[in-house]
Amino acid sequence: MLHDEDIICFSSIDWDFNWQGHQQIMHSLAAAGNRVLFVENTGVRAPRLGDYNRLVSRLRNWRSGYKGIRQVEENLFVFSPLLLPFPYSRAARWLNRVLMLRVIRSWCRSVRFSRPLVWSFLPSALTREVTEALEPRLVVYYCIDSFADSSSAATRIRGPEQEMLRRADLVFVTSEKLREHCSEHNAQVHKFPFTVDYEPFARVRDDSAAPEPEDMRGLEGPILGYVGGLHRWVDQELLVGLARLMPECHLVLVGPEQEPADRLRAEPNIHLLGGKPHSELPLYLKRFTVGLVPYLRTAYTDNVYPTKLNEYLAMGLPVLSTPIREAGLFARENPGMLDLCPDAESMARAVRERLAVLDTEQESAARLRRHELARLNAWPERIERMCDLIGERLAELRTNSGQGWRQNLRTLLGAARRRLVVAASLLLLIYATLYLSPLVYWLGRPLSHADPAVCSDVILVFGGGVGETGRPGSSTFERAAAAVEMYHRGLAPRIVFSSGYQQYTGRDVENMLRISVADSVPMQDIILETSSANNYGNVAGCLALMDSLGCRSALVVTGTVNGLRSRLIFDHLLRGQAFGGIRPDSIRLAPIRQSVFFDPVNGDRGEQWQAVLHEYQALVWYWWKDWI
Repeated sequence: MLHDEDIICFSSIDWDFNWQGHQQIMHSLAAAGNRVLFVENTGVRAPRLGDYNRLVSRLRNWRSGYKGIRQVEENLFVFSPLLLPFPYSRAARWLNRVLMLRVIRSWCRSVRFSRPLVWSFLPSALTREVTEALEPRLVVYYCIDSFADSSSAATRIRGPEQEMLRRADLVFVTSEKLREHCSEHNAQVHKFPFTVDYEPFARVRDDSAAPEPEDMRGLEGPILGYVGGLHRWVDQELLVGLARLMPECHLVLVGPEQEPADRLRAEPNIHLLGGKPHSELPLYLKRFTVGLVPYLRTAYTDNVYPTKLNEYLAMGLPVLSTPIREAGLFARENPGMLDLCPDAESMARAVRERLAVLDTEQESAARLRRHELARLNAWPERIERMCDLIGERLAELRTNSGQGWRQNLRTLLGAARRRLVVAASLLLLIYATLYLSPLVYWLGRPLSHADPAVCSDVILVFGGGVGETGRPGSSTFERAAAAVEMYHRGLAPRIVFSSGYQQYTGRDVENMLRISVADSVPMQDIILETSSANNYGNVAGCLALMDSLGCRSALVVTGTVNGLRSRLIFDHLLRGQAFGGIRPDSIRLAPIRQSVFFDPVNGDRGEQWQAVLHEYQALVWYWWKDWI
């Protein structure tokens, strides 16, 4: 058995799901003194409506821990990650990888995990990428299912699984067909079917005072039992046929309903008891007369070794199974331990044969043989053999690492060089997008708003960098010049400069005043509004001035991307307040069209991005403040 190792397990089920080999192996390793982080299932398909309860449970488990990590036993921690449910989206996988690694690495530092062993039941691309980023000492892939055959949504996992197989240092499988499949991609493949934790079953079996489950009281006569999920691979038609052929028997099914089971529930002698804690299963099996493995024969079940087989044998039960591949292999290797029944009629005959010898010495001897076979196949021996292989492989890798340091160094430097090339390419792409493409102008276009310039009562000029960065800027002078040009064209008899900003060269409005006076605008036709500190203040202050002056129309000069925000503020204030009858359509926006600030050649692209992002942020903020 391994000792004092740090182990990260990527599971294909959640910790609180039916107790299976995933939990049993990690529980045993933690009990032996290893520290284990059990990462719950991150998925091989997008969630469906039927996954609602599991998603709620995941959220509950995430909240019950810290950043999704909680301790369930001594040395054993469970991580319930919250991820984007798109396992084959590159963007989602990248974000999920970043989120998972951030939590896992932080946790490893906090508990001083060092170069862990990775034991994965899940061959997804996300699992492989997270594993590689952790740089583990050794990677074990335990192939327990043909994921590609489990559902149409999971067929795309074939490529990631093949990559996982090629990179794994050791591969364990649960069936002969999985061994054949995995051996095509890895030479280190070993068969270890899931089995039984023998001692708890033996204690209940031999305890005459063991309590009877409440929901099995009152069931008289032989009980044909099944433990496990009622999933799509359970042959419901066979079970219904068996129940009708043997009305004197009860069929008791212990496990969660993962598929609709109305056909089963309609039979009076079929009893669906639902899922039970793993610790209570021996109490139910003790009441069984015969154990059933009623699986459909499919491409998926040909890869499945039925774990319940050894649980039935540990209780001494005769076992009847449909002829799935692994059941057939077990029957040939262990004569007399398992009857293969392809349909309800043959299974009913086998049940009657078993019931006929139930109280004979022959059956008593058979029960003892079943006990011993289950004991020899139990988890402690199986896990110990797995750990021996891991220890041998670690020693082999250490030896090879010492001999091939040049190649290892070359590989590491090559990987670092590839990462550097990827990072440089990404930075170059970001730079080209931000500084060489017209993206900033495309994003700024919806922010501008311009109306035809017509004769009005006044020209309003918003200074102080409004529509740029929120600071005074070069366009202050451009706006003043544009207002002067419209004044000389006779579009309005007066100009209002609105800004409360102070520049190092003086107050913003005073700078605009000097430009206007120097360009032959009489002082009496210029009004300064100096109280506004933002765009909302510009609009409100100018409307108040217009009202006091009796002006009913205006041309508004503002920044290139400030037109939309100014338009929305004017519309909002003129709808909600009375300003001497000023109508929204009498306010016309005349922003600077050819500003140096937004010039593709002479403008600063960084400041242009800052201006556009500032404007979008301002729109959100103004909406939140109910200013637009």
